[in-house]
Amino acid sequence: MIEFFLDLFGFFLKSLIIAFLVVTPLLLIALIMRRKDKSLDQKDGLKIVVKDLRQGMIKRRDNMRKVLKKHHPDKDIEDLNPITKKLKRKHKDADEEDDFQKAKQKREAYLQELKEKEAQGIFCPKNLFVLNFNGGSKGSEVKRLRKEIDALLDVATPKDEVIVNLTSPGGMVNSYGLLSSQLARIRQKNINLVCTVDSVAASGGYLMATVANKIVAAPFAYIGSIGVIASMPNFKRFLDKHEVDYEQVTAGHYKRTLTMFGENTDDARAKFKAELEVIHERFKEQVLKYRPQVDIEKVSTGEYWLAVDAQKLGLVDEIATSDEYIAKRAFDTYDCVLQIMCTRKQKQNFMTKLRDLLMLKHIKHDVYGTILEKMEDNAYRHIK
Repeated sequence: MIEFFLDLFGFFLKSLIIAFLVVTPLLLIALIMRRKDKSLDQKDGLKIVVKDLRQGMIKRRDNMRKVLKKHHPDKDIEDLNPITKKLKRKHKDADEEDDFQKAKQKREAYLQELKEKEAQGIFCPKNLFVLNFNGGSKGSEVKRLRKEIDALLDVATPKDEVIVNLTSPGGMVNSYGLLSSQLARIRQKNINLVCTVDSVAASGGYLMATVANKIVAAPFAYIGSIGVIASMPNFKRFLDKHEVDYEQVTAGHYKRTLTMFGENTDDARAKFKAELEVIHERFKEQVLKYRPQVDIEKVSTGEYWLAVDAQKLGLVDEIATSDEYIAKRAFDTYDCVLQIMCTRKQKQNFMTKLRDLLMLKHIKHDVYGTILEKMEDNAYRHIK
């Protein structure tokens, strides 16, 4: 019995030694490369990147045109054309001719249906573009939205429609002012813009939504909050208690109004309040510019409403979820229905690659990919 345990202990000891001999060299290499990267960063830390904006714009425009051409419905029909296939495969099949004719007839019937809808006064866009926007309090998502709109405007025309699925409780004034200006670029090109709201478009989020030709919201989405708020603590009494002096020097009477560490005066409070009122007036002006039908004094109290109630106040045009509205509009569109996204490319260092290798992450990705293929969502197969 003792010999068995000795053999077992020897086996584990050998396994640990082998693992140590294999892993140690890899860790040493990783540490050396990591130190080299740190030394380079500490040595310089700056990198100059030169980008040819004109060539970048031309390349982006060409890529967008290729996408439109690739997903054009007529291209799918042409691919079934036996003459085209004969050039590629050097033979013709009677069944393919039948498939081609059926697809062509189906397409013609679809186009005729759209023409009938247009005769009824329904706008049927040539292409439908879908953007998603999920905003935070800082409004830093403007970088992605700007790039998405840049790509969109390279190919979009007044015959198209843009849907922005918007979710935001609002945030910094200047950031959301810039975000609403980005959406205004679409309106300035006479492109029909629709904002859909599933959960919330309040304060700065609603400032963005007002730019749209049409606002569609889910029944229980929060809408409104047309107002401005600012708050800060004041630590003067705390500093006085601990005998800490706070000095502040300004040039200009109103360079600093309220402060967190000094004593705030009634004059400073009044000036700060006046500044908020100016921002509030600009907010109300934008709402009236794009939605003149609302009673601005009634809706600009800072309150928010559920979408079903906001519709009665003129803040919302239609009650529907984004999924419902996009699915409906997809079948009112002549050509392409495309979602445009701006994603960040993730960089992997040596340590990350080594960790993924030891954890067999690539095998997991293959398994997950197979599972996702089996769980294909057929609800939006028409959205390419």
